[in-house]
Amino acid sequence: MDIAASITKVLAVGLILGAGLPALFAIGMRLEAIGHGDLGRPANPVYRVLGYAIFGLTLLVILVGILWVTRQTLSYYFDLRIFPDFAYK
Repeated sequence: MDIAASITKVLAVGLILGAGLPALFAIGMRLEAIGHGDLGRPANPVYRVLGYAIFGLTLLVILVGILWVTRQTLSYYFDLRIFPDFAYK
């Protein structure tokens, strides 16, 4: 039963990050296009700023993911601990 729970967790994270991040990026692209008035609507700077905020969120998630994968290496070579102590056991 423990293996099934682990597989389910990996599947959920894979779907969220594998499909969720590109979907989030696409939503940001759409809002940015609406903000510039490219889709036959008048330009609206609120949508453009919202699109850029979603781009920033996507970039932040990618950066945190890279730092999470490399956390042990950063801790070992540079004595740099970015995450809480429970992440290094």
